[in-house]
Amino acid sequence: MDKRFFEFWGNLFINAAKGQEHLEDMTKWMAQGLKGFEDFSNMFRKFYGLDNVDEGSPEYLKQWQHAAGEFQKSFKDYLGLMGVIPKEEHLKLVQKYEELKKRAADQEETINHLKTLLDQRSSSQEAVTQTFQDLMNKQADEFQKLMKNVEKFSTSAPSSKKKK
Repeated sequence: MDKRFFEFWGNLFINAAKGQEHLEDMTKWMAQGLKGFEDFSNMFRKFYGLDNVDEGSPEYLKQWQHAAGEFQKSFKDYLGLMGVIPKEEHLKLVQKYEELKKRAADQEETINHLKTLLDQRSSSQEAVTQTFQDLMNKQADEFQKLMKNVEKFSTSAPSSKKKK
């Protein structure tokens, strides 16, 4: 195989590893409030014009806080352009998702409970309706029997008077 091929891939992986290490260091530096990692801090002070201000002065602290805020805002905007969101936002969304998932499960349970109650109520109403219907049919039958007996009685009563 070509020696340059291996050299190319070897350098590519070495640079990727160094880049990963720098990225991890930068993440730690930012998590520590832009403190520690003197190389980053020195570069930051230089680019934000803080290297010409005495570190012990109150003005330095004010300028440092302003520069740190601007840096973090710009970094967040930069990550946003790449479609990356900060971990805090991601965790908030995960928490909100979990809360909504729990709320949906609670609502589903409530809906199922209400459906069960409605089904029971419907069953009870059907039973009452059926009982009432049976009672009406029984009363109608009894009324028909009564009417037949009255008719028999009324037709038999005059003929018995005639015989006497």
